[in-house]
Amino acid sequence: MGDGDIYDCIDFYKQPGFNHPFWKNTTFEMKQKLFVEGVRTNDIGFKGVGCPHGTVPIRRINEDDLIRAKILSNIHPSNLDDEPGHHYAILRTKAYPERKLDGIESYISLLNTTGIIESQYRAFQLTISNGLDSITAGFTVNPLLFKDNKTRLYTHVTIDGSTQCFNQDCPGYVQISSEIPLGWTFLSTDGKNYSEKLRISKEISDKPNSTEFLWTLYMTEQNSIIGFWPPTLFGKLSEFGNQANWGGEVYSPLDQPSPPMGTGILPQTESWNTVYSAHSWWIACAYENTNFNFVSPIDTELYTSDPQTYNIVDAGYHDENWRRLIVYDGPGGIKGA
Repeated sequence: MGDGDIYDCIDFYKQPGFNHPFWKNTTFEMKQKLFVEGVRTNDIGFKGVGCPHGTVPIRRINEDDLIRAKILSNIHPSNLDDEPGHHYAILRTKAYPERKLDGIESYISLLNTTGIIESQYRAFQLTISNGLDSITAGFTVNPLLFKDNKTRLYTHVTIDGSTQCFNQDCPGYVQISSEIPLGWTFLSTDGKNYSEKLRISKEISDKPNSTEFLWTLYMTEQNSIIGFWPPTLFGKLSEFGNQANWGGEVYSPLDQPSPPMGTGILPQTESWNTVYSAHSWWIACAYENTNFNFVSPIDTELYTSDPQTYNIVDAGYHDENWRRLIVYDGPGGIKGA
């Protein structure tokens, strides 16, 4: 895949995710339908990379990788408001139990930032959740997880608040794309600020009046399918999401100054620029019974855990090209909190 990792091209039907009980009761015809759908949507355009037709890339992991992922799961937050070492600048929907979300999306800026060391990480992401269940997708620099300082596509899943997992290590996750695996490395753009679109959404069965679905990760403007999670992994998220957020996160051990969120330039309401700061745009969600019509989220609020060091600006509806836009960034430097 051109990033120094080792990926095995595994027969689509023999990938580890199909060992999950959800898929054991799934017919071959259903799996074949997923494969065909993946092929149909996967003309992503990264020519010369990826796996041959009929196979998918599965990252080869060893015992050290598993230990690193476990350590990261132990420090990863379950509560945004009280997690030492974690710092946020996000736009989030207010928590209404009666709200039902079928999906969320946005373009996310990709910055090959520096200043992330050892056990620190930074991530630009979007999250859909319900209760103690959540699915996060985004782009991260995470040396503990990936053993380098490259910007990578990643996912993080929380199940009932107790089980956490990353990328293809999540139980039941099925890789669809033959070109882009989770952990894919974003190639340098020579310092230019570049964006990529992500969507987490239900993929509904085509049976008449069916309520069967899979939580699905899409990428690129063409909404190419990267992979699926079975809904039976979750508790409340097995039916729908009811809260979402978009923005940035950084983490640093308490004995180290926290790193910059992006470029390190703190955005202000009266002074911000997408050229110089991390940002997300075309922020949208699909509410239940709207036929997956993605619209700007309603009833939102900004949350920043450390506004003097990391900040977020909601620019609202910027124009027809950007739609709903948020800018988030900051220099970091917090130690012991």
